[in-house]
Amino acid sequence: CVVIAGHSEGALVAAMAAQRAPVCGLVEISGAGRPADVVITEQLAQFPEPLHSQALAALAEVKAGRPVVDPPFPALLRPSVQPYLTSWLAIDPAAELSKVKAPILIIQGDRDMQVSLEDARRLAAARPGATLIILPGVNHVLKDAPADRAGNIATYADSALPLHSRVVPAIADFVKEAAAARPAPAKPTRASEANRRSGQRGLLSERSQAR
Repeated sequence: CVVIAGHSEGALVAAMAAQRAPVCGLVEISGAGRPADVVITEQLAQFPEPLHSQALAALAEVKAGRPVVDPPFPALLRPSVQPYLTSWLAIDPAAELSKVKAPILIIQGDRDMQVSLEDARRLAAARPGATLIILPGVNHVLKDAPADRAGNIATYADSALPLHSRVVPAIADFVKEAAAARPAPAKPTRASEANRRSGQRGLLSERSQAR
């Protein structure tokens, strides 16, 4: 029984993989529920002009598939990742999640500065029956974090800080429930068992003749 989990951008990858492989469940952690350009546009709003407008213009060009040679925010928009961004920006995560047939768990912190509670709720609405867990005081990397931006970001690189106490139990409980709900494999009938044994005898006979 396989359960796929994805965090941040990986949540979208996990949702798309779960459409293509037989899985018992899917865990979406801090994943965007809106197209990436909408989320990125919100993130860019904090920057001053003219940098803000320049970044939005470059993002629009990349979304349209037109290369930007010297973009602002090269960590985000550098030419080497622009083809990937063009493909990513065209995808609606909620629409992809709606295609998943397996049980779904969505985990979201309410102090996440990269994706919002709106994203988590949009994902949950796309798949009725999905379980949504909102963790108070938890940020994008699933750690307890202060409300101020500098303090929140400081937790990202602090390896001494553990994950929020509910994260691992919530995932473990979901995996157990998903595994328990999986239908038991069908028992072989007498006819299928007889065919299996007949095939084995035939294979042994062919090997004996080959010797």
